[in-house]
Amino acid sequence: MRAEGYRNKKRGAGRVIVFALFLIPVLLGINYYGYSNRDKNKKTMIDVPYISQKNVLETGCELVSATMVMQFYGYDITVEDFVKNTPQSQLKETESGCVGKDPSQSFIGDPHSSSGFGCYAPVITSVMNSFFQNKSKKAVNVTGTKLEDLLRTYIDHNSPVLVWATSNMKQPQQGKSWTIESTGKTFQWIAGEHCLVLVGYDDNLYYFNDPYDSNGIIGYDKELVEKRYRALGSQAVAVTDL
Repeated sequence: MRAEGYRNKKRGAGRVIVFALFLIPVLLGINYYGYSNRDKNKKTMIDVPYISQKNVLETGCELVSATMVMQFYGYDITVEDFVKNTPQSQLKETESGCVGKDPSQSFIGDPHSSSGFGCYAPVITSVMNSFFQNKSKKAVNVTGTKLEDLLRTYIDHNSPVLVWATSNMKQPQQGKSWTIESTGKTFQWIAGEHCLVLVGYDDNLYYFNDPYDSNGIIGYDKELVEKRYRALGSQAVAVTDL
């Protein structure tokens, strides 16, 4: 009986040791696949100065967002400074219909007006570089880059990115169309077009400095953002060292 009791004690001690070996990694947040469970809750954020476009530039989200990025890199410029350096053009009504420039060439309409339209990545890239003036950094048009790649290349290295999507990530709508005067081709504006500053992410959300309606720093569902980003042609502008 004593020998059996001794064996039972050994079994009990063994169970305690096995349980402890299982419990300690769990308490430390480590699983048996070699990574920390806490990594799943990792949140990466870049501290970028925030500017609202509300009552400033009703349709100039691209210019406001670009100004935030320029200020992040230490450039003492205002939204109006950026407006002054941005080429603008108006649509013209003709007998054959509405004619104007491509938003990749200039800002269409007045950014101060609610009836303005906007501009695309090539315009913003050019204007940002007019401020950088080939000093130590340059803006690059990285349109076509997947959002996950933008995270690895820029956000993880403390570099915010300008991203085109829609206001409040709503479903894009068919907007006004016009003929591009230089090519004769028809251009279709996407109503709800919006530009934001990508500043961070976690497992579920992309975080932005969103100038629209004083939204501030806001997180949007990753899958939804990716849909809206693709709908606007996967347009993005980043900043790199020379």
